[in-house]
Amino acid sequence: MALTTLKPRLVILNPTRAPMLQLKAGTVERERGRSWMAKRDRVALAHGYRCANCGATWSPSRDHIDHIVELTDGGTNDESNLQPLCDEPCHREKTEREAKARAR
Repeated sequence: MALTTLKPRLVILNPTRAPMLQLKAGTVERERGRSWMAKRDRVALAHGYRCANCGATWSPSRDHIDHIVELTDGGTNDESNLQPLCDEPCHREKTEREAKARAR
């Protein structure tokens, strides 16, 4: 009795390249990786590790580096367009304001 093998039904994906969402025309791609982490540290240091809005101590494990002008609105990844914001309430409130403005 000869054994038969089943044909594979799964398509093998390239695990090194995850598909990216399509960007809106004119949008700058978000920076990632080692260069982003270095830029993040420079921006935080330039602001004295303080929230640009309320002045609270900024923690890299909890808080955010925010794009002043969002990438989807024509902003860039330049350090002049970045600011450290604490997670609560500053970054959350800014994100909510921008979402409301976009919804109009």
